[in-house]
Order: sequence, then C-alpha cells, then structure tokens
Amino acid sequence: MKMNWEDHRSGTVLSLEGELLAADVDVVRRRCEERLEPGARLILDLRHLDRIDSAGLESLLWLHDSMQRLGGQVRVVRAGGQTAAAMHVTRVERRLAMHDTLESAARSLSRGQAA
Repeated sequence: MKMNWEDHRSGTVLSLEGELLAADVDVVRRRCEERLEPGARLILDLRHLDRIDSAGLESLLWLHDSMQRLGGQVRVVRAGGQTAAAMHVTRVERRLAMHDTLESAARSLSRGQAA
C-alpha cells in the first residue's frame, strides 16, 4: 500500500493507493499518529484504493475517532470497486463524512460542514 501526504490550504490530503489490509494497519496508524495534530483537517482520498479487508475498515474508523478526539475534522473521498462495496456492506460509510470528489471534500472542510 502506498501513502501520499499533501498539505493544502483547506487541510492535509492523505491518499491511499493499492490495498489496505491487516498487514498495513500498524504502519497507517503509526504514520497518522506522527502527522496529525489537534485541530487538524484531513481529507482521506480513497479513489485509488483497490482493496480493503476488515482490519483496513477498522483502521478507517480508528482514524475518524482519533481525529474527533483531537478536535479535528476528516472527510473521505469515495473509493470504487471492492473498497466501496466493503464500506457499503459493513456500513462503515455511514460513520464517515463521504464525498464524491476531492474538491467537494475540501469545500466542506473550508466551510466547516459535517458532510
């Protein structure tokens, strides 16, 4: 799995590419803990995430909960394929502020909207 961080005016974009599986979860958590500060604004871009397992889904929920504890905000750009199906079937997408585009997610953060 590849992680790419980019800082923008509306917040930080974390793009995940490839597969987010159990073997990747510790690395994702560690890198997120290193980067995220209280009050941070994060856009999680899943457009290029091809596959996710239950541990990967749990890590998304962990990230969401961690951001809330830090007083931050997180928006998620929808994935496609297997990742989208897994998020839908498990209802993980209902817990996250989902957006169809990166631009929509950034506008939402800029305005401070929930979703």
